[in-house]
Amino acid sequence: MSAPTQSELEQEGRRILRKLAQGARLERNAQGCYAVTGRKSGQARVDGAVVEGMRARGWLEGPEAAPRLSEAGLGWYRRVSAPSEPFAAQHQERKRCVMRDERGVERAVTVNLAESPLLWMAQHGLIDAMQCEAGERLRRDYTLAQLTPRLGVDLSTPMVLGRRAPKDVLLSDTVLAAKQRFARAMAAAGPGLSDLLFDVCCDLKGLEQSERRHGWPRASAKVVLRIALDRLALHYGLVCAPTHAPIRAWAKEEN
Repeated sequence: MSAPTQSELEQEGRRILRKLAQGARLERNAQGCYAVTGRKSGQARVDGAVVEGMRARGWLEGPEAAPRLSEAGLGWYRRVSAPSEPFAAQHQERKRCVMRDERGVERAVTVNLAESPLLWMAQHGLIDAMQCEAGERLRRDYTLAQLTPRLGVDLSTPMVLGRRAPKDVLLSDTVLAAKQRFARAMAAAGPGLSDLLFDVCCDLKGLEQSERRHGWPRASAKVVLRIALDRLALHYGLVCAPTHAPIRAWAKEEN
């Protein structure tokens, strides 16, 4: 094959870089031909001229026998694949997910997996879908309740007698309801667990950062977070509490 045109290279780039971004490998065999292999993508042949063209544009890096996807290549692929805001998308890990609101209504939304530690952990199998949904519901109420700190003056607040009106006076029913749901959820989680839920779900801190903040042993936050998310899911009604608990009895031994 002769050197590919710009259009051909971009078309092949979308196909190949998508597979590499999903974890596939690009390898050269003894005959000098390249193939993309992966558990999800199967096997697909790639012309050597295409590989050279992608290397020249910085989309691939590493050894010639097994080149890998570069940061520049991943950024280009995210830009051309994004339906909107392409330059923001290159720094994100977008995925279409189905989310349920507090009324149980499902809708498809685009989420950034790189933004939320919960979504990242769910994507990598560290928490299950129910735990992720409980944490995302807490985060949604936190956002709707407008509890995030402002970095400046809220210019949307109207002036009353030359001063900004108190924010609490202007809160809508939606904001007040979200505040009440958020407070009830944090109270249901209880002290300690609610602190970690706030760190990860609301403040978007990583587990290691939370461990350092609380002075916990390494890798302990993952276990505590699962317990906290389970309690949160029970509060939201995503799971049912056991109706029959085993009866335990302790009797003093007779001498």
